[in-house]
Amino acid sequence: MIGKSGRLLLCFLLLPASQLIAQSIDESKDSTELQLKFYGSFRGHFAAYNKEIEIQENASRLGFEISAIRKGIRYFAGLEMQVNMFRSATSFNLSASTTGGYLQADRNQDRQLLSSRLGYLGVDLGKWGTVVLGKQRSIYYDITGYTDRFNVFGGGASATYTAGTDGGYTGTGRADQALTYRNSTGRFSYGAQFQFLNSNNNRWLDGLAFNFQVQLIEQLKFGLVVNQSFLNPSLINSGEFIGLKGNPRYYAAGVNYRAGNWEIAGLFSRQQNGDAVNGRIIDPVNGISNPVVVFEAVGGELYFNYHWKKVSVLLGGNYYQPDTDIFTSRGERPIDATFKRRYIIAGAAYQPFRLLKFYSEARIANGTAAPGSREPSVFTIGIRLDAEGGFSKKLYD
Repeated sequence: MIGKSGRLLLCFLLLPASQLIAQSIDESKDSTELQLKFYGSFRGHFAAYNKEIEIQENASRLGFEISAIRKGIRYFAGLEMQVNMFRSATSFNLSASTTGGYLQADRNQDRQLLSSRLGYLGVDLGKWGTVVLGKQRSIYYDITGYTDRFNVFGGGASATYTAGTDGGYTGTGRADQALTYRNSTGRFSYGAQFQFLNSNNNRWLDGLAFNFQVQLIEQLKFGLVVNQSFLNPSLINSGEFIGLKGNPRYYAAGVNYRAGNWEIAGLFSRQQNGDAVNGRIIDPVNGISNPVVVFEAVGGELYFNYHWKKVSVLLGGNYYQPDTDIFTSRGERPIDATFKRRYIIAGAAYQPFRLLKFYSEARIANGTAAPGSREPSVFTIGIRLDAEGGFSKKLYD
């Protein structure tokens, strides 16, 4: 017979074997891994311009993504909300807009404390690519985002944030009601986007886009994209919008170089019928009117970032040249002939630890707004605090 001490020794020796048996039983069951990731980014600054100082919101946000992983396939859903902490009337960060729509189809959320930035459902099929449905970062932005990396300014010459919106309706920024597909093979990656916005424009497809990127060498990437939106033909032919001649179309090509402490990026863009501003017409009888004016333009953006330990130095610029030869049926010019966006961006940031950043950025402008007034130069100094977290758990059938 085995004594008490012998039984204890036998249990001790058999314990690893029993754990292996239990583990093999668990692994033989179908399991689902549940993951939750959440994050927040809170940003604000002082902005000095036009001999005034204002506290401004700088696109603060809260978001989460939940995933269920089963048999190598990940099913996920995400939501991101903008937090307008300061409710400032002005923001120089173009991505801060949560105004959707284009021309008359406008849905403004900017004055709300919380407004939606993203909302999507998707499935990641591994080597077969990723499919996402909903409001999401666009196929077009995969390329124009190369240079949209400043703390405050930038993104003003790529036709991403069209007509003062988040580029949702045109599918260039945070695309509305979009179906996207992305995949990569070796050094190549590619994507496609289809928009299904409404049922009142006599089209089942309201927009599409395609992009292609190649990693030329380890440090250098090149990408190009084309984005096409479809409007109701009756809207184009109505004459309600000055300068609108056809469906909006966008092209962009960019390069991105990263090596050591350097990041350098450049972008060229062209759009047709793809952007709009409020014009200005002085009529002796009806007074001043501000009609919507649609225009074509070419643009270029540059971005330089040198990072050394906890300090970053940034430099770049935006140049956006519209075609201003637009006239009303009575021969009036609704936008100024010198209308263009032209400015240099210079800044620095100090990051004492990963989640906290102090930044200062200046926009030195030499452009002209649509009515003919000079664009203001702006100096900002602010702070950004980030937070993130998450957990995962396995569920067995």
